[in-house]
Amino acid sequence: MSVPVSGGCLCGAVRFTARVGRREVRPCGCTQCLRQNGGPWFDVPSARDIQWQGLPATVRASDRATRGFCARCGSTLFWQADGKEPALSHGAMDDASGWRLLAVEYGGTMPDAFRVVGHG
Repeated sequence: MSVPVSGGCLCGAVRFTARVGRREVRPCGCTQCLRQNGGPWFDVPSARDIQWQGLPATVRASDRATRGFCARCGSTLFWQADGKEPALSHGAMDDASGWRLLAVEYGGTMPDAFRVVGHG
């Protein structure tokens, strides 16, 4: 199964269309995601057939991955491990509803302020 998606950055300078396997979103609490986004980053894994309108800027984030963002407004657009399909930003999706939340990656590095606690 393949699901078409579209989205872009805050200012509209970079837009994309792509296909993803499922409407699933994966929160990541690694120190790089926290630093870049000010909190957990929510990604849509394994995007394929990405078509860009305007090119994202990229930064080599580690010895094994690249991050993409809008050079004008700074919006996070993707993360890509070397040799793997990119993970798109859930926050950049035009339709962010109807997605299933997967387990947190690197949850052990998230600060206490981002941990879900019971209400009452």
